[in-house]
Amino acid sequence: MNTSESLNLFSLYSRNDLKKLFQIEDATINNGIFKPKGHSSVWLFVTKNKTLDRTNYYDDLSDRKLTFEGQTAGRTDGMILDHEEDGNEIILFYREKRDEHPKYAFKYCGRFQYVSHSRDKPKRFDLHAMDLGVSDS
Repeated sequence: MNTSESLNLFSLYSRNDLKKLFQIEDATINNGIFKPKGHSSVWLFVTKNKTLDRTNYYDDLSDRKLTFEGQTAGRTDGMILDHEEDGNEIILFYREKRDEHPKYAFKYCGRFQYVSHSRDKPKRFDLHAMDLGVSDS
């Protein structure tokens, strides 16, 4: 199942909304990169301006390009690098700041495709929007 088929572009979704909508109990939905069981989708949760208690990863969405840093440890970077080979889409939930929307929701910005990454630690990824109108984000 591609999650994108069940979501509305530019609609707001909190993590709790997504848990209910897709019957998710996996606590890793609270991470920035999440792959729900039974879905051919990798979910990115990106907050551009982090609160002081969070790692200050560089994340930016401008026009149709998302630039973000992967994790300093863990195995989620491979989900981005290998998404096409693994048959997974990448979808983006984005917000400028944590309390930008009610219930700490994110705006669903559609499907993205891997373009490149740096070899730094953490890796810096560049992804390109696949759905029209993302420049309105």
